[in-house]
Amino acid sequence: MSSLYFLGNNTSYISIPNATALNFETQDFTVEWFQYQTDTIQFPRIFQKGALSSSNVSIGVSIESGNFYYWRNNSPYLVATLTSSVYKNRWVHFAICRTGGTTTFYMNGVSFGTPLADTYNYTNTENLLIANQSTLSADSTFGGYMYYFHYIKGVAKYTANFTVSTSMVSNTANTVLLLTATGASGSLGATITSTAGTFAIVPTFAIPPPPAPSWFLPVMFGNRALFTDNNRFYYKPHSLAAGGVGGVRNYRKKGRRT
Repeated sequence: MSSLYFLGNNTSYISIPNATALNFETQDFTVEWFQYQTDTIQFPRIFQKGALSSSNVSIGVSIESGNFYYWRNNSPYLVATLTSSVYKNRWVHFAICRTGGTTTFYMNGVSFGTPLADTYNYTNTENLLIANQSTLSADSTFGGYMYYFHYIKGVAKYTANFTVSTSMVSNTANTVLLLTATGASGSLGATITSTAGTFAIVPTFAIPPPPAPSWFLPVMFGNRALFTDNNRFYYKPHSLAAGGVGGVRNYRKKGRRT
């Protein structure tokens, strides 16, 4: 398996330019992702549309000292307080779904915290950032792995507790964005302007998924990382030569420096 890998600094993120499809408005929606968090950042944003410094956060999630915050309309909603052992250095699936004016939060397929009465009109003109906020901030970076990030407008994918599949999810007719180590798809999949860099080889998923390999470091070329501030790429799984020796085949074009 392969997964996206974020370095835990403000040069490692994925940015999707603002578009109508990113604004849930008053519709139902789903945001789900499979993460393996390794950072020690103070205010890591798993995703966010907007920035606190500009007082224009439409939607976002941060896990701060174990506090799982759901952000909307520039205000945090404390969903639950998690011990580090249940979300750090291990694979965890999260999902957020709104249906019928109620937003429910799921961790590993089980509802947690208190569902939120939610008729908010989710809209602003900011980009959607994965692993940071729209105005980049070093103390808002997420570090670790993501198997996928899935953003769906118009449908609540889950309306009750469910069994999390370790298979890769598929696009639906309502998928706005599906990010994986092999690229991006969905209606806005071709609009990414800045990307996280390398992919990480992860052992075959089991239930529960195993931890990421402790030996993994960003792939190096000589003394220079393949992924730097000015040099952002995706690399197709299995594009490295056997044993990690040899060249690679570039999968995505170089991202624009921001």
